[in-house]
Amino acid sequence: MLLRESGEPARSIDVTAVTDSRVDPGLRNAPHLNRLVGACISGDQIELSDACTDAESDMGAAAVRDVLIDAAGFNGITRVADATGIPLDQSTMEATRELRRQVIDSFDYAAKGARYDPGEAT
Repeated sequence: MLLRESGEPARSIDVTAVTDSRVDPGLRNAPHLNRLVGACISGDQIELSDACTDAESDMGAAAVRDVLIDAAGFNGITRVADATGIPLDQSTMEATRELRRQVIDSFDYAAKGARYDPGEAT
């Protein structure tokens, strides 16, 4: 199963940019996307407001809203799946093997927690 944009085979996207901010993912508006998602996750209301204002001039208000909805949704969905131990079905496992190897398998939730809320125990 693919989302509309993720199913476009002609694009070359570097998924390692998800965990390495030095990598250019090859997406239009990538700096805005990174800043919006980071501000959303960090909970810094001033940074989030500034990021939204900056991104709206290039992306439009509807696109900024969609980015924040997606960021919040995916964060919640992955937490629920991880916490409940929902296994991947065989076809998804095979289709995402390389993606998981490059990005997801090395993602460290404890490091994320420390990065975005240093006062919170992980």
